[in-house]
Amino acid sequence: MTRAAQETKPAKTAWISLPDRNISPILMTIAYSVGVAVMALLFLAAYFLLDNIIVEQRDAAQRIHVIEQQRVLSQRIALLSTDLYVGDTSTGEALQDAVTRMERLQDTLSGKADPAARQLTAAEHELYFGGNAPLDAEVRSFLDDTRRFMAATTMSAGDEAYKALQHHSRDLLLPALDRAAALFAEQADARIAQARLAQQVLLAALLLALVLEALLIFRPMVTKIRLYKAHLYEMATRDPLTGLANRRQFDEYANREFRLARRTAKPLSMAICDIDQFQKINDKHGRAVGDAVLRRFGELAARILRDTDIISRVGGEEFALALPVMNLHGAMIIAEKLRRGIAEDRSDNLPPFTICVGVAVSEHGDKKMDDLLQRADSALQMAKSEGQNRISCLNRPMTEKPTPSDAVPQHTDIAS
Repeated sequence: MTRAAQETKPAKTAWISLPDRNISPILMTIAYSVGVAVMALLFLAAYFLLDNIIVEQRDAAQRIHVIEQQRVLSQRIALLSTDLYVGDTSTGEALQDAVTRMERLQDTLSGKADPAARQLTAAEHELYFGGNAPLDAEVRSFLDDTRRFMAATTMSAGDEAYKALQHHSRDLLLPALDRAAALFAEQADARIAQARLAQQVLLAALLLALVLEALLIFRPMVTKIRLYKAHLYEMATRDPLTGLANRRQFDEYANREFRLARRTAKPLSMAICDIDQFQKINDKHGRAVGDAVLRRFGELAARILRDTDIISRVGGEEFALALPVMNLHGAMIIAEKLRRGIAEDRSDNLPPFTICVGVAVSEHGDKKMDDLLQRADSALQMAKSEGQNRISCLNRPMTEKPTPSDAVPQHTDIAS
């Protein structure tokens, strides 16, 4: 396929390859807003989940710390009561302070100090108030035994109370406090496991939301932008009627090839084609037929040109060809093939038409691409002055006045 055909083919479909116009920008904006809202909700959920984990872990650490304080206080009460039992009356005040502190801690753990502060779980309520030996009863019985020991007025009453509190401290209270500490630790581990599961679910939801946004929002948005960009490029570089390159793209390509030809000292040929009596075709057959003639010319020219050549519609019925690395003889052969192909074409529903072609090749005196293009245009005018269905070439710079020998009108007899 020639470069002209490659340039032409996308342009013929570009006008129907626009993004789906049913995808409304308003709907895409709404979808994007919903996606952002979902992401915001997920981040808020992550924030509150983390905050809840922090609060629960703090509460669990505080409860375990209180249990450990109760263990220490129970042992302190047992030791101080022993000192008091053997006659050290100076420990009475410290013993009373330890009893008060332990009772306050027990009220905190059991919820009696502030019932609205924290509700006990079912397992905690069973530990403190249920079963045969509830912890709350054990602690308060231990404290009652201690107070009874401190308030005893007789030796026998003191001995009885002392033995009872020592029994509570060693055999009943310490195992119960151990069970409480184990329960709180188990609950903390369970909450950590729940938080980890919630974290995994939240992470999966976040990743799913990102994937859905990428597939349902950003992918269509990027696709639509890419297609509109391609369409805008087509509009900027293509002739909408024929699908050929427009003058902007032709000038860009031709100037690049002209600079390359000057650097490499290789020839660059230009040709300008004009459809003969095109206005009469329009007047006689209508503009629609005239448009079809222009398109047909582009199709036939694309079949003849090479991959490296480019053809552009530069005027109403005027076309320009850039033929890199082609000398004048080769350019004249191409022009003759094009002239003959058009003249012999008999397309259905189209009137026969012919063209005139002007050809020029780059010369050392050319300073810019326009010099070469103007020379090709002058050759076209010479061909048109000879009549219709003709080609002509002009192979000297425009700074020199052409002589009859410089202009080579052609009608036939050029080998292909």
